[in-house]
Amino acid sequence: MPNITILPASCKTGLSTLRALLSLSDPSLQITGIYRDPSKAPQDLLSNPQFTAVKGDIDDPTSLDFSTTDLLFNTTPTTYDNVDILEHAKKQTENIKAAILKSSTVKKVVLLSSMGAQYPSGTGEIKTNHAAELILSTLPPTIPTVFVRCCWFMENWASSLPTLLSDPPFFYSTISPADRLTPMIAVKDIGVVCAQELLSTAPLKSNPYIFELHGPEYTSNDVKKAFEEVLGKEVEMKMIPKEGLLEYYLAVFPDYVAKEYAEMNESFLEGGIIDLNPEPTPGGELKKGETELKEVFAELLKGGA
Repeated sequence: MPNITILPASCKTGLSTLRALLSLSDPSLQITGIYRDPSKAPQDLLSNPQFTAVKGDIDDPTSLDFSTTDLLFNTTPTTYDNVDILEHAKKQTENIKAAILKSSTVKKVVLLSSMGAQYPSGTGEIKTNHAAELILSTLPPTIPTVFVRCCWFMENWASSLPTLLSDPPFFYSTISPADRLTPMIAVKDIGVVCAQELLSTAPLKSNPYIFELHGPEYTSNDVKKAFEEVLGKEVEMKMIPKEGLLEYYLAVFPDYVAKEYAEMNESFLEGGIIDLNPEPTPGGELKKGETELKEVFAELLKGGA
């Protein structure tokens, strides 16, 4: 009876992985979700006999207990506090590593990472994933470790909901120029792939085993078209040029965080480090999600209406 731990279970990718596991209807799976406040776990999960919500904080190593964990999914949660996000991510991942080493039961670790995580600099917020990968790469070789490097989340466009639901509707796009293709992945597909990786018993091709996870490719023009099809009306797109990214993010985030997000955004645009030096993932493996952008937008707008 494998026990799978999701940390943190409150983030969208953690929740998606959790739901993908429960959708398998395998009564042998026991799933533990770690929350700062377990009462905030979705009610339908709390009533599921295969699921247990426990209290834990990724920032507090004494609160992390993997003593009954067989399989661990974790991600480095985004912080919007005006702190050194790289040092913050390092401390969080060291806390996770320490908890893993204290346990005698952990048999596999799956880390949700990001495209560009192979680079130590030049990628802004993505550097937190680079740090997490480096730290978890030092786990004992007896613990198989998987790094899933995802592309741009389709759900990132959820930040456009307030202006899309205004009159007249509009949205901002930071992916320029408007005809530049960018791979995008649905959180639902991330959950399915991570659940598969957790449960797979096939020997890893390497340890750590690293692969890219992409979905279909879209331009900002495609995003505009998808929004218009779902809303049934014309939508204005306001492009944020590369030179305007810092100003755009400063209007949303504290100074330090805004600089990291502007650099992250620039890294995959034309001339950015990921664009100029697409250093291949070891083995060059690419897995693909199939969910289309329009399907995700329909769900986002239904929830925001």
